Amino acid sequence: MNSPADSNTPALEPRYEEQFTAFVDFLGFSEASTDIDEETRLKVLALLQSLTTLRSEFAATITENPGGGTSYAITPAISTFSDHIVVSYPLQPIAAKETQETIQVILTLGQFQNLLAMVAAAALEIGFLIRGGATVGRLYHANGVVFGEALVEASSLEARTAIYPRVVLSNRITERWGASGYGMSKDFDGLYYVDYMNSMIAMAGMFKGDDDHERAVRVWFESVVPIISRNLTDLEWAGKLRELAKWTWFARKFREAVEKFSAEYRDRVGISTKSIPWLAGRS
Repeated sequence: MNSPADSNTPALEPRYEEQFTAFVDFLGFSEASTDIDEETRLKVLALLQSLTTLRSEFAATITENPGGGTSYAITPAISTFSDHIVVSYPLQPIAAKETQETIQVILTLGQFQNLLAMVAAAALEIGFLIRGGATVGRLYHANGVVFGEALVEASSLEARTAIYPRVVLSNRITERWGASGYGMSKDFDGLYYVDYMNSMIAMAGMFKGDDDHERAVRVWFESVVPIISRNLTDLEWAGKLRELAKWTWFARKFREAVEKFSAEYRDRVGISTKSIPWLAGRS
């Protein structure tokens, strides 16, 4: 998607309107806030500080190009507080004549999937998983204020429905955009969620700004695999079954994502399923 050089699109006035709304938080953050060593505490603070750079007001510039086609420049509204992130896209401005619904799916779910991937990659490196809920509903999200029915539903999905480290999608989304929309996957329990796993691995180095993409992915991969392995072992020995179930779900999806990359790509980047023996051969 290209950003137009200029546009006559008027500024968008914030209002209480229909928006794609997601509520995301970090699993295990409460425990980490009170029971971690100083080194990890500094990493947590660094992550929270980096999240402040995500804060933004919604903006949409849609330009008809002289040579044909349309250019889109979309910035979601993002608020952060403690370990929570609220992301929203007003749907009315994201329209393109007869392709309105298609454009909405690509610009919202597609961009949101990439945002989740980068946040998840950064969080995993210091031992956190992310979880959330997303829906479509009325919301006001501007000038440091966020409230509305969509936020209530999204946060409820995160707290009561998601269970595992995934961002589940409400029926309002699947009914509106279909059950096979961009970035959607159906889980074993019938719930649809935003599948960020492959993007998380492929984009792992972007949040660090490393120009050597392949090296960044390899370094990140080598740092997070021991974290996943350690959590699987430690939680099982400690008998913390609820937490173990979440990390097991994540480990299984992580391995499946690695296996989806071509052997040529894995060899070139330097990642391999041989490095992640957990869950190998299990049904």
